[in-house]
Amino acid sequence: MRLQRKLIIVALASAMPWVSAQAQSAADLQKEIAALKAQLQSLQQKVDAISAAPPSTNISQQVTRLEQKMELVADEQEKSGFKGVKINGVIEAAFKSDDMKKENSFNSSAGYADEVAMVQITKESQDGEGVDWTLRLLPGSTTYNHVHEASISVPLDKENRIIGGLIPDFQGYEFPFANANPTLGSQLLTHNALFDLAGATTYAGLGMAHNFGGSTYAFKWLVGNIDAAANDTTPTLTTATTSSANNSNTRSVGLAYRGDWFINEYSYIGLSGLHGSVNRNFNIMAVDGGYTRGDWAFNGQLTVGSQRNAASNGDDAAWTGVSALVGYKIVPRLQLLARADYIENRKNGGGTYAYNGTSSSLTDVGLGAEKDETGTVNDANVGANLTRLTLGTNYQINANTQWKVEYRLDQSSGYNFTDADVIVSRNRRSIGTSVVLSF
Repeated sequence: MRLQRKLIIVALASAMPWVSAQAQSAADLQKEIAALKAQLQSLQQKVDAISAAPPSTNISQQVTRLEQKMELVADEQEKSGFKGVKINGVIEAAFKSDDMKKENSFNSSAGYADEVAMVQITKESQDGEGVDWTLRLLPGSTTYNHVHEASISVPLDKENRIIGGLIPDFQGYEFPFANANPTLGSQLLTHNALFDLAGATTYAGLGMAHNFGGSTYAFKWLVGNIDAAANDTTPTLTTATTSSANNSNTRSVGLAYRGDWFINEYSYIGLSGLHGSVNRNFNIMAVDGGYTRGDWAFNGQLTVGSQRNAASNGDDAAWTGVSALVGYKIVPRLQLLARADYIENRKNGGGTYAYNGTSSSLTDVGLGAEKDETGTVNDANVGANLTRLTLGTNYQINANTQWKVEYRLDQSSGYNFTDADVIVSRNRRSIGTSVVLSF
């Protein structure tokens, strides 16, 4: 065999210098030659063993087999409907104390209504060529429907998509839920006053979403029922959803839209509108924006709205609200937060989209006709204004867990808060802390 000859020649060539240097006589040379023959014989045995062994599998063949297995797994996922499916969510464990309600609550959300968990299931198509859908569930909710979102998105081309289903309100800068990822959720425990009192909650309809200029500009709109569930119930005050005085079983139809300009990677500005008719007649417009760079984060919102027959004296309600949030990271894991909100609500005795002065009997939001220190309304045509100041911190325990602490002061221009002992006050104070786990 050529390989055997080459090995023998190489071995002889490498051994000859050593032999020449060490051999002192013919007898010594014969000894060295005998040792060399023994080594060559051992080497020949090894070569024969290698030649007799079965050939090893080619690396390229192993790679091909691995690729085939991966393709089979992907095909199986596609056939079973799990290809492109993602499941994520948020769980919050909280404590909150409220001096007006005189209660201390554990194991509940200190933020968005009474939800302690949110689970989101999404199915995304490959390369944006198919239908995407989202299902967001609220386990344990007693205030809201257990389904927060059930929507589809159908691409027409790279810039235009059809959207439809049950879709959360998209006005303002705040997210509906907390999240340990600061880019995906609200960083304070509670929401600003505009989110709670001056806007809608959900839309059920059909529309389109558009992206322009390489996603520098975005616009979406839909036509449908606005807070449809509120039309079928007796008007009551709840956080972020209520009916108006002219409620009936006829569902309101509205137009909702939002446009965003993403100025750069750090900042954006958005304009949104909501216009409803048929049962509840309302018009709401909002401008919001944000800037985040380095340790600093800023957000702001201005909202103007009106609603027919929704004021405290039975006339039309009108309100203007502003909210500003600032955050600063003193260390990479610890952020300090401050938020200030104000709602001007004096027309016709007060009233907003989510607070109906005529039909609401609850007095824990500080709105309605302005009262004096005895709890008496002196002028039913003058409403109370609301101010909120919120201070808080959040600490990033790890990538999936965040610890929050918050103090909030609500102040009305009148004595419009009534506590559990039926004592009127201008102020309401609350503190809270929570641990948020995202997955």
